[in-house]
Amino acid sequence: MIEIDAPLEIERLREHVACVTYDRPDALNAYTEALLVGAVEAFEWLDAREDVRATVVAGAGEAFCSGVDLTEMPLTPEMDFAEYERGLGLFQDVVATLRGIGTPVVAAVDGYALGAGCDTALACDFRIAGEAGVLGETFIDVGFVPGDGGAYLLPRLIGEARAKELIFTGRKLEGEEIVEWDLARELAEDPLEAAIEFAEELADRPPVALAESKRLANGSFEATLQEAFADATRAQWICAQTRDHEEAVAAFRENRDPEFEGR
Repeated sequence: MIEIDAPLEIERLREHVACVTYDRPDALNAYTEALLVGAVEAFEWLDAREDVRATVVAGAGEAFCSGVDLTEMPLTPEMDFAEYERGLGLFQDVVATLRGIGTPVVAAVDGYALGAGCDTALACDFRIAGEAGVLGETFIDVGFVPGDGGAYLLPRLIGEARAKELIFTGRKLEGEEIVEWDLARELAEDPLEAAIEFAEELADRPPVALAESKRLANGSFEATLQEAFADATRAQWICAQTRDHEEAVAAFRENRDPEFEGR
């Protein structure tokens, strides 16, 4: 495993499933610059590994990620625009990385996922909530806007009106509410274990086709139908060249389960 100078842990939990755990439990896993930079490095490193086909993100202790640690990384009015842009850009890099990598990512949301932590969870492909999970776009409470992608992601996940309600009011969703608002696929007694099990299910699928499917879905809101057709044709052609496609066809003909290699 790679050594990253940041308060996080990378573990191999199953054959093709890895977990990135934010490890600042005393600070409710709030973001510092080191954690932001380290998270991007961890996600990109795992994405480049052929033996990792799905990633889980979790937080140590009693929170997923409670946002920014203002004692460690303040964003203040005294900063000039370039300095402020750089600081906020570190948060945006985490969201962009989670959206951009081909590996599917499942967030285990137990405890607080607020502000930037909420946006990190939203940037993952799936979320599984615990009974103690709390998800909230709380920027309005301090006179801010969702600076890390929340205003982009939420309308795509739950629709414009519902997204505006959460953003404008700062309302926090707890436990079952997160599922009711379609922001988690399930409520689990042990969200980490449930996230791992679902990640295993994803890891059993052909990785190239999975990565291309993620890319197509993420880009669909910015594409016309004709652009989407063209992009899908290219992606389908890429998949047609893979050993996994050949194996899937052979397994179907032989009435057996396929054994995908990721190439």
